[in-house]
Amino acid sequence: MRYIIRFANENDLSGLCSIRNNRALFIHYLKKFMNKEIYLLIAEQNSIILGFGLLKIKGTLHPKLSDLYVKEEYRGNGIGSDLIRYRENIARNLGYTEIYVSVDPIENPKMVKLIKKHSYETISEPYIKKAIFYDSDGSSYDKTYQRIDLKKLLN
Repeated sequence: MRYIIRFANENDLSGLCSIRNNRALFIHYLKKFMNKEIYLLIAEQNSIILGFGLLKIKGTLHPKLSDLYVKEEYRGNGIGSDLIRYRENIARNLGYTEIYVSVDPIENPKMVKLIKKHSYETISEPYIKKAIFYDSDGSSYDKTYQRIDLKKLLN
C-alpha cells in the first residue's frame, strides 16, 4: 500500500473530522502546531486521510507520542508503525534522546503490543487518569481510565 506521511494543515480539517468528528479539537491541534507545541501528522493516499498522530513537545513527559489513529479499513498495512517512526525521527532531529507514550492497557492492549514492538519499555505502574473524551458525533463526556507510561531511547 502506498501513502505519504506529512504535516497536517487547515485544509485537512474535513478529512481529520471524518476520522474523529471534533472540529474544535483539530483546530486546537493546528493552533498548537503553529506554535510548535505539537506536530500533527497525517498518513494520506490520493487526498484521503488514512490516519493521524501527534507528537507533543511540551508537557510532563516529552516528547510524547499521542493520539495515534488509523481508520479501521486501513489497519494492518503498517501505517501506525510508520506514523510512530516518523514522529520518532522528528524528536530525534529536534535533539531529543528519549521519547514517551502513555497508553490505556485495559482498553487498548493492541496499542501496548504495537508500541512494545517498537522497543518502548514500561516505566510506570498502571495509574488512574480522568479526561474528556469525544463520541463520533463530537459530543464530549468525562471518563476515568488506566494508563501506563512507556519510554524509548532514541539513538
